[in-house]
Amino acid sequence: MAEYLGELNIIEGFFLGYFILIYGSYFIQAIGSAIIVRNYVKRTKLFDPYDMLEGDYLPKVALIAPAYNESAVVIESVTSLLGIQYFNYDLVVVNDGSKDDTLQKLIDHFELEISVAECYGDIETKPLKNLYRSTNEAYSNLIVLDKVNGRKADAINVGINHTLADYYAVIDLDCILEQDVLLKLVEPILHQKEKKVVAIGGVIGSTNGSDISYGTLTNLVIPKSFLPKIQVIEYVRSFISARPFWAKFNGLLLISGALGLFEREVLLGVKGFSHDSVGEDMDLVMKIHEYCLENKIDYAIDFIPFPLCWTEVPPNSKILGTQRNRWMRGTIECMRKFKKFAFNPKYGLIGLISYPYWFLAEMMAPLLEVLGIFIIICFLSYGLINIPFALALFGLVYFCAIFLSIFSIAIYCANFKRYYKIDYPIKFLGAAMIEPFIYHPRVVYWSIRGYYDLLIKGAKGWGEMTRAGFGGK
Repeated sequence: MAEYLGELNIIEGFFLGYFILIYGSYFIQAIGSAIIVRNYVKRTKLFDPYDMLEGDYLPKVALIAPAYNESAVVIESVTSLLGIQYFNYDLVVVNDGSKDDTLQKLIDHFELEISVAECYGDIETKPLKNLYRSTNEAYSNLIVLDKVNGRKADAINVGINHTLADYYAVIDLDCILEQDVLLKLVEPILHQKEKKVVAIGGVIGSTNGSDISYGTLTNLVIPKSFLPKIQVIEYVRSFISARPFWAKFNGLLLISGALGLFEREVLLGVKGFSHDSVGEDMDLVMKIHEYCLENKIDYAIDFIPFPLCWTEVPPNSKILGTQRNRWMRGTIECMRKFKKFAFNPKYGLIGLISYPYWFLAEMMAPLLEVLGIFIIICFLSYGLINIPFALALFGLVYFCAIFLSIFSIAIYCANFKRYYKIDYPIKFLGAAMIEPFIYHPRVVYWSIRGYYDLLIKGAKGWGEMTRAGFGGK
């Protein structure tokens, strides 16, 4: 092996070095995350989160759920959210100008009437029409805000302005939350003595094909359809083998829009969610880093490496392509907006490591991958790279991609006792083996379309994101 490496030309050495750099970073993240996840599980076994239920030390949380044309699921979803096990929280449903009967259903079912609307924040938003509270004591912690349509970010900001809490948990109304979600989310706040915890994220899982009853996940299964099945692997790989590592060093740049907890003072300091970005979740986290670093706040952005939220992933290529297009456009927008972070020691780890890594490994990855394949083909045709080397490099990339996926799934299943049926490992292995050939090229294509749509066409919208409904295959 040593003799062969000594015979590599400069071009072959470059490609081998690039492979080692990229996958070396992936495996460092995966191993580090595995240790963090295991330590978290061990630590949380020492206490029962429900022991905190009666504590008057729990921070007040406002759970904000934007709703737009959610008539089909709004009653079941709100009922489920009202059952969350937490002593001190309000559920704030923001009707973002729905065109269906979402608001009327809420009024009728939860016995709502117009109440006094007070403003506690100064974030600029679309107008609030009315604030509703229930006349039924059983729903005393439910607040419904009816506003002029302005998209998700605007709806969340209205919720922040018109409710008073220490922390705001931002969710999607069509997500399913674990009943102890808030207890787990606030746990780092209670135990962090040195830094101010300003934001916390958690693991998001897929419900496709699983059994849902009254807003509760009763039976988690692997989706039967190919695209949702691959996305299960993709989500686990991202949430379990990367984010715990970055959060450990306060270098996390993204908290999923499906579930995030944010401190009130900082949210008001950054003027809430941005209206002009399709990647408002990433944009917010980067604004928080900027605000805290420039104001010399000793802060922490934490991550709970535990499945806390469940959502339906896109079931078909049309919806998935729209999502990945938007994700890439949002990433590009955020990288451009916060370009001052790049290699700037003023922003510490964020500027020196997190931003450059995200720029290369996330934003530039699709372009570099296509360019790399094109260059290799050209070099092969001119004899600048020999065929055995190219095949060996391809084999290494393929093996490492599969190993990283299976390693992530193994960590997930071993620590959280999910996907435990005896045939599940075989199903995951089969999907992981074909992912590089069938799924990954499509993601690259959708991402490059995101580049084209943003930089050439100037696209700004979210695109159509119709869901099939919980339990869809």
